[in-house]
Amino acid sequence: MRGFTGLTATLLALASPVMAQDTECDVMAGIAGLPRHDGASVSHTIRDAGAAVAACEAALAAAPADSVLRLLLARARLVADAGDTAVVALLNAALGDQPALAGWMLGQLYDFGLAGLPMNPRQARDLYTESCRGWPARAAAPGCTALAVMRIEGRGGEADETGGFNLLGNLCTGGWGPACTEAAFQTDLRGDGNPQTIAALFQSGCAAGDLLACSQFGFRLELGEGVAMDVALAAQLYQLACDGGEPQGCSNLGEIYRAGLGVRPDMAQAIRLFDLGCAGQDAYACVTLGDIFDTGRGAPRDPERARALFDHACALGDPEACDRADLLR
Repeated sequence: MRGFTGLTATLLALASPVMAQDTECDVMAGIAGLPRHDGASVSHTIRDAGAAVAACEAALAAAPADSVLRLLLARARLVADAGDTAVVALLNAALGDQPALAGWMLGQLYDFGLAGLPMNPRQARDLYTESCRGWPARAAAPGCTALAVMRIEGRGGEADETGGFNLLGNLCTGGWGPACTEAAFQTDLRGDGNPQTIAALFQSGCAAGDLLACSQFGFRLELGEGVAMDVALAAQLYQLACDGGEPQGCSNLGEIYRAGLGVRPDMAQAIRLFDLGCAGQDAYACVTLGDIFDTGRGAPRDPERARALFDHACALGDPEACDRADLLR
């Protein structure tokens, strides 16, 4: 559904560490939250995992002592293949020099059962806890954010909603945008926050540079949910997010063009944007594009392409897409 972020989107929005020199690896596998230096050009998501792996392998070969490149290579390999067992060795090799970031990434492997490791919430929480000890150093922020979510959800140990939300609030006010975004999602999931509070958290996350928050705040502006309706500003935020590589921004902007909300309807532009969103692993974009090619509403009917798109969305966890793919077999 639009406006929802799942596991895939979370995994693809991982942060990269501050480094001293730009490489193609940084551009393709790094994230604006923690670039090599202020103003570095990086994408919000890994759009071409194969190319990112190749770029990071080349960078690491040229600078084998740079443990941070091992983290970026591990991230790129994980996006290319979530079961890639070589990722574990890369992260362990970086753990001594980059304990916060490597520990956080290892925690994600145990949290979600990636890279051939079994799901182990306790181990994940322990790794996040160690990673978070360095806060307020910015490299500790991703681990702290993950730890806060585990506390709120009661995974890997005792539940501590108050402590978890307090930690997210501390990170958010400290300028870590993804924590504002996660606080908004967690508040929304629990139904214990008013729309104004949730919209304000997304706005704060966007102001701190989190492009997913920009997409989500734009969605609230489009609907007038918790904030005055402003479709034009929503479209601007979607464009900002999409240009930065955040797939939901592309998907939401695609809907703007498909529906003609404040713009002339343009199905060719909508299809291009849904295609970008789907390539970024946004299941909604894949399903929407599949529906266009399945029904022939907006483009010539193409059942084979529609089935492939539904299969992709199914793999991303959309049960409706699985059913629709089966109907086209």
